[in-house]
Amino acid sequence: MSSANITHIIEIGVGVDLVDALFELARRRRRSIRVLNGRGVIEQVTLRQPTGRIVTLQGSFNIISMAGTILPSSTLESAQELDVYLSSSSYEVIGGSVVSPLVASHPLVLTVVLYSDNAF
Repeated sequence: MSSANITHIIEIGVGVDLVDALFELARRRRRSIRVLNGRGVIEQVTLRQPTGRIVTLQGSFNIISMAGTILPSSTLESAQELDVYLSSSSYEVIGGSVVSPLVASHPLVLTVVLYSDNAF
């Protein structure tokens, strides 16, 4: 059976943790998910910065860029690598690897590709 790549536009609702929603979709469909892009406003996120420091942000942050992979593995921690760059209302930019949660304060729109196998 050959690999099928299917592109989807996904909307994540207000108050929903994006990482949990994508992980559940990957497990339910038994597909790996590649996030190509994301747009919207979030209200809470925990990030691992390149220095290794973990920061939790609360407030209104616009998504500038989002990309990563969610695998349908047994645990969320081993299943995801999702990077995001955000801007605050004062135009400060912060980014890093998402450590769940990433909670939407407005609907988020993602462009994703679902893979029928784990080969990228």
